Amino acid sequence: MIDVRDEAPRARLTLLGAIWPTLPAAIECAAGAGADWFAMSTAFERMLDGRTVAHAGVLRIPMVIDGIARDVAGIHAVCTAPGVRGRGLGRQVIEAAIDHALDFADTVVLHAVDAAVYARFGMRAVDQWVWWTDIDDRRRAAPMRRLDADVAGDVALVHTAFRGRLPVADSLGVGEAAALFVLDEIIGCGDFARLLALDDGTVVAADLDERVLQIYDIVGPTWPPLADIVARAPGRVDRVEVFFDPQRWTEVRWRLREARPVDVLMVRGPFTTRPIAIPPLARC
Repeated sequence: MIDVRDEAPRARLTLLGAIWPTLPAAIECAAGAGADWFAMSTAFERMLDGRTVAHAGVLRIPMVIDGIARDVAGIHAVCTAPGVRGRGLGRQVIEAAIDHALDFADTVVLHAVDAAVYARFGMRAVDQWVWWTDIDDRRRAAPMRRLDADVAGDVALVHTAFRGRLPVADSLGVGEAAALFVLDEIIGCGDFARLLALDDGTVVAADLDERVLQIYDIVGPTWPPLADIVARAPGRVDRVEVFFDPQRWTEVRWRLREARPVDVLMVRGPFTTRPIAIPPLARC
């Protein structure tokens, strides 16, 4: 829960809620599930008459890039109140956020609706990809259990799955970032709507849409066979789409298509040149 005595988060939340109306409720829900936005994110803001009118946050994200573990800085929630735009306040908070990010990370990432804005700050657009394959195997098994953000045991299971997790790929993967994962799922769905559990406690983030199994992330210390996930999907699967480099499923012949997200991945600093996607539940 948000501490009502802490006026800085409350002022910040007023601005964030004005820009993204569903965000304050998601932030509160995520805090109850062990993902405290205000503890995770270092805020840079400009105030006017006691109000936060410009904001940019910085997250520390443990990643693996081309096989090397490193902390990456994720800039997020960049916004300016409509009534004060055009005064350079957004530029000021972005510059402050990047300066802070470069204190602890060589690589900075963000997702932008307008890529040209962030190109002015030395950031470049990076394409993301989706891997897909058709499925002929019709074996079925008991469906994976769907998790619930209101069940304490399910919340604990998600956090436990991140202890010593195996990143999804050596080209680009995220390490022990349970809070970011939980925050992204609750912001995106309001609950653990996409989270399923295998019997060994591995968490699979996925949707099944018209017989297409869309796999967004796998969380656990070991890597499950794709055939097991397909067999235990909540319905028939004719195609699998994966939103990260599925290099650990070497038994599958994958095809590639360019992703069509609503925003653009922007990067400053060292980054892989291999085809990649940042898993949706690891976004900043």
